[in-house]
Amino acid sequence: MDNYELVLSKLIERLAKFNYAIVGDRTGAEFDLENESLRVRFLGQDYCVTKTDCKPLGGHVDDTKDVILIVDYLLSFGSFDAGDDWIDFRDLPGSMPYDGAFRVNVEMVLEKHVPDIIEHKGELASEFDGYDAVGFSNADFAVVFQVFPRVDCLVLLCAGDDEIGAGAKLLFSSKAQHYLTTESLAAIGETLTRRISGHVS
Repeated sequence: MDNYELVLSKLIERLAKFNYAIVGDRTGAEFDLENESLRVRFLGQDYCVTKTDCKPLGGHVDDTKDVILIVDYLLSFGSFDAGDDWIDFRDLPGSMPYDGAFRVNVEMVLEKHVPDIIEHKGELASEFDGYDAVGFSNADFAVVFQVFPRVDCLVLLCAGDDEIGAGAKLLFSSKAQHYLTTESLAAIGETLTRRISGHVS
């Protein structure tokens, strides 16, 4: 068992102590009374979380680090009164230690793939539960990706021209910080970026 598997095992052990009906109600996951399990959607894929495991449904194989994010989200319980605005990663509490890595592993990677991402917009939206964002008409690509039932990411891209290079920004729904730590949100940004760039490469 590697370190990530050990972390996942400990998180599931913690989650198992809670009433899954309440966890589902607070996080938007579906509670299955008969099997006492939760069904939660993460970037276009459904997962089943039992008292002992978290597995993707439909034969999809996932990285243990990504599965850790799912259980971490379920453990948060969230907050019903969180707002619906967008927040830059740099404005999240305690983001400074992660800011450089976020810029390199998220925004610079998205910038590198701007033309391909714009070209494959429809496929990406379909694959990762995305939809057109309202109010960003100046962007060449403005898509909201529903990462979890109550956590969204907004990807904004500008193609640029001869004078100005391509630009990319990944924002989080302001309520995201009520569900996940800044470190986990950085990992969410990296996971979404990896899946988007992997799809268009």
